[in-house]
Amino acid sequence: MRAYKEYLKREKYSDSSIKSYVFLAEKFHQWTDTQKIFLTTFNYTKATEYVHFLKETKNTIRTINHKLSSMEVYFNYLLDAGEVTTNSFMGVRVKGEPRNKLLHNLLSSDELEDLYYSYNTEVDKHPRRWLINKRNKVIIGLLVYQGLGTSELRRLELEHLEVRKGKIYVPRGRIGNRRTLELKPWQIMDFIEYLNEIRPQLLPNNNQELTEVFIAKKLADTISLIAKKLKKINHKVEGVKQIRASVIVNWLSTYNLREVQILAGHKYISTTERYVQEDLQQLQEMVQKFHPLQ
Repeated sequence: MRAYKEYLKREKYSDSSIKSYVFLAEKFHQWTDTQKIFLTTFNYTKATEYVHFLKETKNTIRTINHKLSSMEVYFNYLLDAGEVTTNSFMGVRVKGEPRNKLLHNLLSSDELEDLYYSYNTEVDKHPRRWLINKRNKVIIGLLVYQGLGTSELRRLELEHLEVRKGKIYVPRGRIGNRRTLELKPWQIMDFIEYLNEIRPQLLPNNNQELTEVFIAKKLADTISLIAKKLKKINHKVEGVKQIRASVIVNWLSTYNLREVQILAGHKYISTTERYVQEDLQQLQEMVQKFHPLQ
C-alpha cells in the first residue's frame, strides 16, 4: 500500500484521510481474497456484491457510503497505475442516507464583498501579524469570490496560479472537481503583493522549496481564526461552509445550473440542485417573515 499512500499524499489528502483510506483498501483486499476475485476482472457487478457485503455487516448507510467513496478514490489510483481499466465504484452509493440540513442565514453578494473590503490589514503594525493579515486578506478573497473550501485552499500550489492573467487552477480533490476560476481585478493586486513580498517573508527558515501557496502551520486552524475575525465584521458569519454555500447560491442568480456546477467543482449536478432548493427555501422564509399569512 506504500504506492497508494504516496498517491494520496500527491493528491493532498490529510494524514487522517490517508490512514483511513489505506485501512479501507486493505479491508477491501481481504474481501476480494476471500471471494477469490481479481482486480483484472473486477466490474460493476462485483462492486454491487461488495455493497451487499457491507450491508450484511450491519454498517449504517452513512458508513457504507463513506467506504464506497474511499473505494472510488482507490480505483482512481488503480486507474492511474494501469491496474484496472475502469472505476467500477464511480458514483456507486446506497440511497436513503439522511442529508445534512442545508445552511440557512446565507450572506448576500454585497455582504460577502463587504467582508473582503472591511478586513483591515493595516490595523496591526506588528511586523509578523501585518504579514499574516496580508496573507489572510488573499485567503478571504478566495473564500468570498471563488467559494473555495479549506481543503481546496490547502491543495493550491504555486504552479496552479496565473495571477497576472487573473486565473487560478483548483486541482481535483476527494469531493471536488478540478476547474479554472477567474480572479476579480482587485484581488490580483493583493495576490501579486502576497506572492512577491509577503509569502517570501513567511517561509519557515527561508525554505524556497515549499510549493504551497499559503504558508501556515495548520491552514485549517488559520482559516477558522479568519472566520472568527469575519464574524466581528458581520455577526451573521458562521464559518467557511456557510460562506461557500452563500457564494454558490448567489452564483445561481447569475449562471445556469451546469455553469454553477463547474464553478463550484461539484462532481454531480444533484449536489448543485440542492442549493437551488436552498435558495427557494430562503426566499419562502423571507416572504413569511415580511408578509406572514394571517
